Amino acid sequence: MKITEKAPVEATRKRLEIFYRFVVITALAGLLLGIFEAALLRTSPYVDFLPIPDIGPVEWYLAPLLDMACFGLWGLLQGWLASRWPRKLTLAILVAIDAAAFVAFVVLRLKWLHTRIVIKRYTFGIDILNEKVWFAAGFVVALLAVYWLWEPASKLASRFSFRVLRYLSWGLGLAGVVALCGIGTFLVNPFSGPARVQAESDARSQSPNIIFIVLDTVRADHLSSYGYSRPTTPNLDRLAREGTLFENAIAPTSWTLASHASMFTGLLPHQHGADWAVPLPPGPRMLAQILRSRGYETAGFVANYDYLQIGWGIGRGFETYVDSRQSLRHNLASTLVGTALIQPLYQRYCRFDFLERLHAAGVDKEVFRWFRRRPQHPYFLFINYFDTHVPYYSDPPYDHRFGKVSGKLVHKLFDALQGADPAKGLSAEDRTTLIAAYDDCLAYLDAQVGRLLDFLHTSPEGRNTIIIITSDHGEAFGEQGYYSHGYNLGRELLHVPLIIAGPGIPKDVRIQHLVRTRDLFSTVLDLAGGGKTPFSRESLARFWNPGFTPQPFDNFVVSELVPVFNEGGKKAMISLTTPEWQYIDNSDGRQELYRWTTDPLDQKDLAGSAGAQATMEGLRNQLIQAVAGSSGPWRNQNYLFAGSNKGKSFLDEILNARKTAQPSLSGNPLYIGAAQSIFASEEPVVPSRPPTPDRDTLQSLPYH
Repeated sequence: MKITEKAPVEATRKRLEIFYRFVVITALAGLLLGIFEAALLRTSPYVDFLPIPDIGPVEWYLAPLLDMACFGLWGLLQGWLASRWPRKLTLAILVAIDAAAFVAFVVLRLKWLHTRIVIKRYTFGIDILNEKVWFAAGFVVALLAVYWLWEPASKLASRFSFRVLRYLSWGLGLAGVVALCGIGTFLVNPFSGPARVQAESDARSQSPNIIFIVLDTVRADHLSSYGYSRPTTPNLDRLAREGTLFENAIAPTSWTLASHASMFTGLLPHQHGADWAVPLPPGPRMLAQILRSRGYETAGFVANYDYLQIGWGIGRGFETYVDSRQSLRHNLASTLVGTALIQPLYQRYCRFDFLERLHAAGVDKEVFRWFRRRPQHPYFLFINYFDTHVPYYSDPPYDHRFGKVSGKLVHKLFDALQGADPAKGLSAEDRTTLIAAYDDCLAYLDAQVGRLLDFLHTSPEGRNTIIIITSDHGEAFGEQGYYSHGYNLGRELLHVPLIIAGPGIPKDVRIQHLVRTRDLFSTVLDLAGGGKTPFSRESLARFWNPGFTPQPFDNFVVSELVPVFNEGGKKAMISLTTPEWQYIDNSDGRQELYRWTTDPLDQKDLAGSAGAQATMEGLRNQLIQAVAGSSGPWRNQNYLFAGSNKGKSFLDEILNARKTAQPSLSGNPLYIGAAQSIFASEEPVVPSRPPTPDRDTLQSLPYH
């Protein structure tokens, strides 16, 4: 009787042991893979040329915990199957599947390390066939290995007693607790407190605080204060009445990194060198670096999680710089499980958007947190909001204020942007819907900016704070046959809002004169110095100073672009905007001419009209002289590969003009880059011919 009772007990114990082994061993494998994955992500940015990884230290906790949990759940399923059918063949197949999964994980992690998968339809752009091939190959290899090594492996496994498995499970539990504590600490304090700086010269307690806000992807003509028909921006309108609004502010380019770099250095893109696959090179002095050296505390909070990551160079000089590395969602999305599983599920069942997208309310939360702990120095605060960027989703109740965009239309837009024709398949009705959704996002963004303005108005230091609000570029909705930005230099992309308010700034003033957002570099330094500084001649304050008379230097804006998807490496366009004209020279030899005063959206190209040739020749010569006189070094001459005229490339003409220029740069205080030339370059300059990215690389960075 005792013998017959012992058999079922022994069988149950054996099944339980098999189940326990599968769970513990697979969870242990997941933990080791997670450590391996975190090491890869922390030591190798997903884009090869970034000097700093795009994920934060929390990945050391997040990746092991996530992979351990996923493999542990996989082990639960396998353990249940193995305990129900504990035959040798069943166990061999399950072990082979585990081994194949392990191999596939490593292969895919290495394969996707430098590739950001782009949204497409309801899934990501994964080459499914290749993944199946890799898994099949891994399974075959693993099955053969199990066949040959089953006996010695079984003997080795039999030595793992229940006690050893218990110790392993306790260790895994402890590892999970440590990981959770690390993640919890990160959530409580995602960035370290700002360091205190010693004022070196003229940063006194009465020096004004400066808040520099960039509304990423906001075009000026969609703000109600700029005459838009919809009431999109009541809070920005209020700020405009409290300060000065520039009606014709022109950006130096039509995409994020190069435009921010120009505003932070005072240089054109061909001078500072930032490109689609090239971070801002060392050499140019940044606003934050200069202000910090003068005793300002510097802090930056950015929502654009691609080109404004600290590795791209914009974060130089900031004591506190909060980018997507401090976002748990971004770190989660960077893992293999996040990329291949969580992101598609989020996209299908929650919102057709990127998991790591940070809305303005989240940015404000971090800014308010910083204000609570900041030392009492004058500060320079940079904020980048990202809410008006594709795919134009906003939070309730703003998501239907002017219209509502469907997931299907967003899919269509993304498909068009990834193809050769960025407007393909989009109808007039689609355009109307997308514009309404964009305006929804702008209204939401305005509300969040209003929260910040209200906070500053109630803050004791708010009275001594200058606020600058602008945009890096606008957004196209088919005006030139393009959607999004970074494809051309249309006025809808270059005309951006610019509002400055605070102590010493005239109230309720509108300046109609053409201005450059690149001059915000000099403007900030001039305002921080109290005026009458070496930067005053290029400061935008000159336009509101009594008795100012614009000179030829004040009557033009140069904008440059190496378009996205420039596989040949020789495609570029350059624009000259004057108080009447916009002239564009393209690398294919095509010239464009628009009278923006009567044609604000560049709808009527006058290049072929009577008398246009003489006008274009004069504008082209003015453009050549302006660029030829720009200060060196020219860190990226790719921006100057524009069209040809009479057999000569634009770059050749500029170089020839530079050689024969009569006044030396040192004798002309108004050349492009004069403000930056005051500072000596402290770092080596990178070569002027950066590598040309291919389409896959650029598609991996969709938020330009």
